[in-house]
Amino acid sequence: MQGGHSEPEHQGRNVRAGPVPGPFCRHGTPSTAARDVAGPAVADCFGCIPAGADSEVAQKTVAAYRRLGQGTAPVFGTARTLPTSSAALVNAVAGHAWDLDDWEEPGNTHPTVVLLPALLATAHLTPATGRDMLAAYAVGCEIIMHLGEAVTLDHYARGFHSTTTLEAIGAAGAVGRQLRLNGDQIAHAMAIATSQAVGYTVQFGSNAKPLQAGFAARVGVETAVLAAQGATGQPRVIEHPRGFAGLMGKHDPKPFDDMAEKLGTPWALEEYGLVLKPWPSCGYTHRLMTAALDLRGKVLNRLDQITSVRARLPDFHYKILPFDRPTTRNEALFSAPACIAQALVTGGLTLTDSAAGFWQQEPVDRLITCTRVTAEPAQNPELNYDPEQPDHLTIELRTDEVIETTCAYPLGAPQNPMSTKRARRQISQHHHLARGQL
Repeated sequence: MQGGHSEPEHQGRNVRAGPVPGPFCRHGTPSTAARDVAGPAVADCFGCIPAGADSEVAQKTVAAYRRLGQGTAPVFGTARTLPTSSAALVNAVAGHAWDLDDWEEPGNTHPTVVLLPALLATAHLTPATGRDMLAAYAVGCEIIMHLGEAVTLDHYARGFHSTTTLEAIGAAGAVGRQLRLNGDQIAHAMAIATSQAVGYTVQFGSNAKPLQAGFAARVGVETAVLAAQGATGQPRVIEHPRGFAGLMGKHDPKPFDDMAEKLGTPWALEEYGLVLKPWPSCGYTHRLMTAALDLRGKVLNRLDQITSVRARLPDFHYKILPFDRPTTRNEALFSAPACIAQALVTGGLTLTDSAAGFWQQEPVDRLITCTRVTAEPAQNPELNYDPEQPDHLTIELRTDEVIETTCAYPLGAPQNPMSTKRARRQISQHHHLARGQL
């Protein structure tokens, strides 16, 4: 004892395994339905990564990590190579640079842009087949999404960037699977990753947001390699009252205790699906953009007559969109007024629009100035998209005409999916843009 305190709670014979059993991570086989969800998301991310390779943040990150050492893992969209964990980081940064990559609801994370770069880089340590990587990817998603369920959206509402926090842990499990670690080693990898699982939503609108996704990918690789060499952590750190759940959320041990029973029954990819994003902006702008598309036909030839645009959304969505008058490209991706205006004017938002400074162009700029966004308390904070609390969009014209609509699920959500033709076209556009053909 020291200073009157007893020995740490994790010591002694009553230590239990963490909430994610290592044997599941080692042997779980994803269902056909889970694989069907994973395929389009992986294909989409293969376009997002090289498309973001020329972004300011990706170029700065590559330059910084080249100073730290050379390696053999490729930096996609360039001719450069880096050490394994550095390549995982910079490819995740590139894939998340324009906020076009997929996301999932229960954990509120962008799973593929962390998991895919980590697994691709890891293949330069231990060769893996496509089937191996798909299984590891599904395991990572399973960990991320069920941890999201357990810690609840309260974790995100507190200001933690769950793409960094939950996904550092999930990436450790996925990479551990791909490296063929045993169950105990995978559990230790996830425990070690928990000590680096941190990121903040207040960083949104800056380079730090995609960097945080990169940090999660790097952590996943490094902690799995540490565990492979025998490094250990305390598996209960994830749900311990003085660990991840207790310090970074509203601690409730029951959902963590229940996790082992839920894993793979069904697979989270099958149960929840993934949201494929049609536009390169924060997902919380997409319900309002979908609503704007619903009203666009009624105002397209009268845009100059719009005197007021009013938007209303749940408070924890509103807090993520602080830039009512954006001044930079990064801020515009987190601006509800800018994204609503762009959807009304052009019917969408592309990477080309974003690069051209769409928020500064007329009539988008004028519509931004007459848009007011308000928040309302979330009726059900357990749901990311509550169908009983849709986003509201109201437009007033000089003639005193008022038109309005609501949107419960954005275009691209499993409940409101893009058509197969549109999804394929979008993936193709990402790949063409990555090759400089757009």
